[in-house]
Amino acid sequence: MSGEGLPLASAGMIEPDDSILVVIDVQEGFLKKLEPARRDPMVDRCRFLIEAALCMTIPIFVTVEEPDVNGPTIPVLRALLGPGVPDWEKNVFGLCGQDDLREAILAHRRRTAVLVGLETDVCVLHSAVGLLQNGFRVAVVSDATAAPGEEHELGLRRAAGFGAELAHAKGVYYEWVRSLDGLQAVKASAPIVPPQGSAL
Repeated sequence: MSGEGLPLASAGMIEPDDSILVVIDVQEGFLKKLEPARRDPMVDRCRFLIEAALCMTIPIFVTVEEPDVNGPTIPVLRALLGPGVPDWEKNVFGLCGQDDLREAILAHRRRTAVLVGLETDVCVLHSAVGLLQNGFRVAVVSDATAAPGEEHELGLRRAAGFGAELAHAKGVYYEWVRSLDGLQAVKASAPIVPPQGSAL
């Protein structure tokens, strides 16, 4: 399967009805490379966007790399995702380079991929490029992705150079919610805890 026949996502605000949240390799083997000051807020923003996506019935696609070495998706996120959102094991850095992953994500018929996870300069970048090449609009969430040292910023700049949009978790949430009525509907349906240091 390829992206042919699916309409391209138009520029503008990120539409909830066209979004898929892609959670890339949030595993202990990668997280342990990060200092706590970077790791903990990043995980919290992943948690926040997962909660928001679940509340708004936005599909979620989760990958893991070498789970026998790096572990599964970390428990705090796995508990939210539940059995209906499995870990897809990938053997390539960019998920579109693996046929089963590419076909599975295309099957959702969503054209805007919102990317969070690890590591910004490798698997997030490679996945962003592959998704762009398959006709997706791609938003990389800068405060819900990470890599050690300067590699995070370098990865973001590289992704933007290929055509990915850079976003932040709070901004994505409000683009999904869109209005005061939408905000109240989300708050009424499920309690979503804001990320540390943010007020909704």
